[in-house]
Amino acid sequence: MTIKDSTLASEANYVYNLKSGDLYFYDDYLISEVHEGVIVMYNDSLEVLNLVHKHYGFEKPYGLISHRFNSYSVNLSDLLPIAHEFGLLVANAVVAYTDMALKNFELEKRVLMLKGESFDNMEDAIKWTKAEIDKANLEKTIS
Repeated sequence: MTIKDSTLASEANYVYNLKSGDLYFYDDYLISEVHEGVIVMYNDSLEVLNLVHKHYGFEKPYGLISHRFNSYSVNLSDLLPIAHEFGLLVANAVVAYTDMALKNFELEKRVLMLKGESFDNMEDAIKWTKAEIDKANLEKTIS
């Protein structure tokens, strides 16, 4: 089931329907759902980055959940120059339904040096993401 067909869509603070996919922004995290067959390139990531900065600023920890409902590709060499710009991304979760999607995520984590976990359902991904954000906020207040 896609996000737009679930109750999660109506709970989002903001929804963006981009050429490459849909973004659902919540208080501390966003869910991305890339369209079937898309190749995620630099400009797609830059568009997401600009929206992240608009909603979370430059000092608020946040999480990203990639709902890999559709089959798509990520051009990692395009994302390398921009990956560090996602600064306070403290949780990078993927909800994947195929072995290929899981293997791609493992490769992306290594190449882009992102902390991440994979899940087979959205509920667990959201729970983990919120816990990681809470940890980051706690560490931020302690230091």
